[in-house]
Amino acid sequence: MVLKKDSLVLYERDEKGELIPQETKLVLEEADKKDSPELVDQTIKVIPLTRGELKKMFGLKGKIDDTQPETDKDDDGELIVKCCKDPAFTIEEIEYAKPVVTRAIVKTIFNVSGIKFDKGTDKKDMIENDEFGKNSLESDEKTKKVV
Repeated sequence: MVLKKDSLVLYERDEKGELIPQETKLVLEEADKKDSPELVDQTIKVIPLTRGELKKMFGLKGKIDDTQPETDKDDDGELIVKCCKDPAFTIEEIEYAKPVVTRAIVKTIFNVSGIKFDKGTDKKDMIENDEFGKNSLESDEKTKKVV
């Protein structure tokens, strides 16, 4: 079967050529699901970042092995204002948003845009799960030499 240029290949656009927001479930961390169960199964409408926008923002190549880019709060706010269409936010509102919501919206936008999350590369997760304790803060304290 020959691949056709339809919704499988191209993001949906309106008559003006603008991307149409897609409804999707919030992407939540496991800890956030436990701490904020009211967010589980909530949906938002977002427009995906195009491949060109991803390259420009983060120097990504659009490959399967691309992982979540590091962003700061200002970048997150701008991204949410630009891409989250329902509910729509202003930059001022984002400043007062709960961190769990900001984090979930940003992860959802990246997910819809094709950026996948590799939990194994999370530095905090690697340190906490270091079975030999080499990287733990406690072992650093024990092995420090007093000068």
